[in-house]
Amino acid sequence: MSPNVKVTILGREYKLRSQESEAQIQRVVTFIEDKLAETASGRSVDTRDLTVLTLLNLAGQYLQLVDQEIQDREQKEKRLHQLIEVLEHAVADNSGC
Repeated sequence: MSPNVKVTILGREYKLRSQESEAQIQRVVTFIEDKLAETASGRSVDTRDLTVLTLLNLAGQYLQLVDQEIQDREQKEKRLHQLIEVLEHAVADNSGC
């Protein structure tokens, strides 16, 4: 666990303790700041609304990734079952020789 790490997000300082390294924590903070700035781009929004909009955007992106991961896993499992069937048929055909 890293010692307390001070970070600043939207002008507020936070003291964090985490299992992650300080470098990883800073990476996360930079990601959050970038996403907040992206959401705020060209808008005049208060901090709470900006935070909620950013969270909604990030949650939507996360859920899309989860759905894609599930779909990819299902496709891989289907392909694996197809390959198993091919191998089973090949073994059965060779057993009859």
